[in-house]
Amino acid sequence: MKLFAFSRRPGLDLADLLAADLGRLVERAVENRMIPGAAVPHMALADIDIVWELWLGGREAVEAVLPDARWRERLEDCVVVAAEESVQFDHGGGAVKFMALSRRSQRFATRAEWIRYWIEVHGPLAYGIPEFARYYGRYVHNYVVPVAGLDSPFDGIVEEWVESVEAFGRCLAEPKYLELVAPDEQHFVDFSRSLVFLVEERTLDNA
Repeated sequence: MKLFAFSRRPGLDLADLLAADLGRLVERAVENRMIPGAAVPHMALADIDIVWELWLGGREAVEAVLPDARWRERLEDCVVVAAEESVQFDHGGGAVKFMALSRRSQRFATRAEWIRYWIEVHGPLAYGIPEFARYYGRYVHNYVVPVAGLDSPFDGIVEEWVESVEAFGRCLAEPKYLELVAPDEQHFVDFSRSLVFLVEERTLDNA
């Protein structure tokens, strides 16, 4: 299970948490930093400084760290989300990562229904179009799950690795994307209540 923390607090560091006793429950840690000046036509990027991804052994590990006073203090004012990761394909990643913290559209009554649509319809539609999918080195779904002490209004987090900000812009200008994928995104996601980011990532040492 993964724990995401989205922060608007520049300079916030998790190194001491990873070095503490409960930090041993974190199997892998990635820090995603906003790309200064990044811009994509017709896309409003969220005002965020940093996103952490923490891989823990399971629900029990997540529920062990969340109540800890030190973790609560450090993650105060962060948007914290627990999710199950599902790698759709991995061809080697890329220098830039697009992330979307998504809420389902009103067409979907439940999160489970929305996730099923993502798995069975929207995901295969997107990566099944060669002219679109060729831009992505890696494509990952993260399905939000409820855990004790954490009630997220979001439903899923997508991660898409591309070569550059410019390449991502070209991807969104592809005719097949505009014809097929973009309309389904509007059916699928409530963009007025979702957040999108372009980031660069680095792996943190939690040994």
